[in-house]
Amino acid sequence: MTNRLHIRGAQVVTMDETLGDFPTADILVEEGAILAVGRSLDAAGAETIDAAGMIALPGIIDAHTCLWQTVLRGYVPDLWPGAYYSKFLPLRSRYTPDDNFNAAWIGAWEMLSYGTTTVVDYCHDIRSTAFAPASLAGLKETGIRHLFQYSFMPVAPDEFARPEDRLVDGGRIYDQFHDPKGLTTIGFGIDSFGASGLERQLAFSRERKAASCIHVNEAGTIGKLAAAGLLGPDLLVVHGNLVSNDELERMARARMPLCFTPTADTQGTPADVVRRAAERGVGVVFGCDIPCTVASDTLGQLRVMFNVQGYLTGAMERSFSTVLGCRPPVRPGLPLLTPRKLIETATITAARVLGLGDRIGSLTPGKRADIVLIRKGPFGDSVVDDGCAHVLLQTSPRDIDTVLADGKVRMRAGLLQGFDAQRAAAMVAASRKRTLG
Repeated sequence: MTNRLHIRGAQVVTMDETLGDFPTADILVEEGAILAVGRSLDAAGAETIDAAGMIALPGIIDAHTCLWQTVLRGYVPDLWPGAYYSKFLPLRSRYTPDDNFNAAWIGAWEMLSYGTTTVVDYCHDIRSTAFAPASLAGLKETGIRHLFQYSFMPVAPDEFARPEDRLVDGGRIYDQFHDPKGLTTIGFGIDSFGASGLERQLAFSRERKAASCIHVNEAGTIGKLAAAGLLGPDLLVVHGNLVSNDELERMARARMPLCFTPTADTQGTPADVVRRAAERGVGVVFGCDIPCTVASDTLGQLRVMFNVQGYLTGAMERSFSTVLGCRPPVRPGLPLLTPRKLIETATITAARVLGLGDRIGSLTPGKRADIVLIRKGPFGDSVVDDGCAHVLLQTSPRDIDTVLADGKVRMRAGLLQGFDAQRAAAMVAASRKRTLG
């Protein structure tokens, strides 16, 4: 196959402020990088992908997902009763490294099929030195771009005699696999506030200038982190429903971002932190989070967020207004989340938050070619020629036609390239037999 690809005749959403968008344009890819975007490009010697009737946009980035759960997808269909903690997480004691490989391999292919080209894989299923390499091997085989976050949360029973041994293993994984110029980067998941060793874990991550994250599900955590001098732009807060407005202002001053996971974070929760964070200047990104509950479809999570936030914003506006209309009047900042804003958040914003903005997130010449082509048909293009609105509101996963990660075609004409459905079924069956009996 040629090392040059010519994507011809697409409607192009670049997410590059200088380039803007094109009603019709070509994208030229060479050696895995975007060489040019424009009309009628000279593409001599290139393999052509006819993208007429399609929308091209940067590959979608999922900022927080736990792919180790994929072999038990759907095991927790309802988060309210608490089965995630009481019944699901204990199953980790039955996992083997093979199950981590199987879950990462299947989960990464699933994400590619939904147009996600970069995943932050938060792995809190590491019980020995064999688990993280197994997950990474699965990710690498699929060709998805990945930030693997090695979680320091302990899993019982494990083979690490001391907490320091887990740090040593994390350092080994970083040294062996971290490749800023490749598809694999390594970050760390810091244990919850109050856990022994949290400050050492964060210092360990910062010594390596690695991206890190922390789950925040309790009130007052950000204030305690601030008092300990631990806030910073390299520490991503995951969830954060109970973070106060004062704490969000502290996060904004520290340029500390927030990752909201729509399905998990809107089930019976306040779910208003996205608006409060955005209004205070906190960068917000999104993730699927838990395959044991929801499909690893990041665009689908953006659709959830569009509808949930539309409801919440309207309810909030009406509660502080004397205008009793069906919908509050449009004003600057209202509505909070437009289709364009959500697609932007899952591309260039997420890339910047994760420290990858110089490589991915927009269709800028020189960046790596992570590209998704989405068909406008078969039921007709939108009357309003807004590519982001069409992708978010008028398409479904069946319309995702072609997916490139690092310039390599991972899906074409709706078919994953290199995915073996029979192998996947056998992997799932083997893992479920081990974990469920």
